[in-house]
Amino acid sequence: ARVKQGHTGNLEFDHKQKDLQLSVTINGTQANQQVTNDTRELSGGERSFATLAFILGLSEAMEVPFRALDEFDIFMDSVNRRISTKMLLKMTTSFKNRQFLFFTPQDVSSIQPSEDVRLYVLQKPRGRRR
Repeated sequence: ARVKQGHTGNLEFDHKQKDLQLSVTINGTQANQQVTNDTRELSGGERSFATLAFILGLSEAMEVPFRALDEFDIFMDSVNRRISTKMLLKMTTSFKNRQFLFFTPQDVSSIQPSEDVRLYVLQKPRGRRR
C-alpha cells in the first residue's frame, strides 16, 4: 500500500503459522530508499505514521460502529501531523455511518468544525503537581 510522501508498506499474513510480517519503506525512491521489518529502526514519528497507515488500511475491513484513536500524532512532526489529520478526516467522510473519536494533546486550531466534524478542546490542567 502506498501512503503519502512516497512511503510504502506491505503486510504478509501466514494464517497457517499465525504470523504477520510488516515491512515499511521510507521515502520510496530508489536513491534513498530505506526498508525495514523492525519498527525499532523507525523514529517515533515514522512509527506513529506507519501505525496510522496500518490502521487506515484495516479500516475498510473492520465493521465497527465507532473508532477511537488516542494520541495518534504524539511523536509526529508538524508536517506529518497535518497529513495524518487530513487522512483521518478524509476517512471519516468515507464512512458516514460510523463515529470517530480522535484524542490529541496537540494544537487542533487548523481543523475547521463542520456538520460532520465537532471539536471539543479541554482546558489545560492548572496547578498540576507530580
